[in-house]
Amino acid sequence: MAEQDANEREKKKRAIFEGMSKRGQARILRLGYENWDPFQEPKDPREQIRGSAALRADELVRDFLEARGCYRDAPGSRRELATLCRGILREEARAKMVYEFCTWLEKQPSDPPRGS
Repeated sequence: MAEQDANEREKKKRAIFEGMSKRGQARILRLGYENWDPFQEPKDPREQIRGSAALRADELVRDFLEARGCYRDAPGSRRELATLCRGILREEARAKMVYEFCTWLEKQPSDPPRGS
């Protein structure tokens, strides 16, 4: 019975994959077809807003901006920093790359600005 369910699941998975655009298929193949689960439950968007990483990120950003004395002056920056901080706390690849770039850039020799 379990083997029959697994075969049925694989048939449905293949049908979903074949019904996708070439671009969608390429994305799935990059991630790994065997790791792809088209049947998983979608993430709850409220978790992004009220999850522990989001609450911690908001707290860290508020502390950072208050320490710099610009908490009230930076609503757009606050939002962007909170998004980045949530990504770092969740160990997202994009956020990690931004963080690594910033630390790399800080270590580079400072050249005079160009184009000014």
